[in-house]
Formats: sequence, structure tokens, C-alpha cells
Amino acid sequence: MPEIDHNVVCHHLAVSPGIKPVVQIKRKKGEERRKTVDEEVKKLRDARFISEIKYPTWLANTVLVKKAIGKWRMCVWIIHISI
Repeated sequence: MPEIDHNVVCHHLAVSPGIKPVVQIKRKKGEERRKTVDEEVKKLRDARFISEIKYPTWLANTVLVKKAIGKWRMCVWIIHISI
């Protein structure tokens, strides 16, 4: 969220600089799940909560969990890197 101070909400992972992240294989989703992901990503972009970045060597798949009411909840890794 753009208006919240990054010192309050940012988390940092204690990862050794020499360690390479594990690359996941891109997983295909069914039509219903893909549509849900597209809608959630659009909402997060419109709210300026996420922005597109490109990591040519690293990928983290989204995970969708079915809620009790039948809707999908999207879980993702959101990483903010300050240079």
C-alpha cells in the first residue's frame, strides 16, 4: 500500500548472498483459476499494491485455495527490493 511507511510493513529475509533461489516450473491453471488470478492481479495493480517486475531466472507460482463459500483466495510471494 503506497501510503504506508515501508519501515513498518516491509519484511526482509535473512538469505546468504551466495545462495541461488529455487526456480519453480511454471504451472498451468484451469480456466476458472486463471480467470481468478487475472482478476486479483488487476485489483492489486489498480490499488497500486503491486507492480510488474521481471526476473528472468526466478519464478514463484501463485497458489489458489478454495474458501468455504466457494470463492478462491490467491496466495503469492510479494517481494520488495530496494536498490
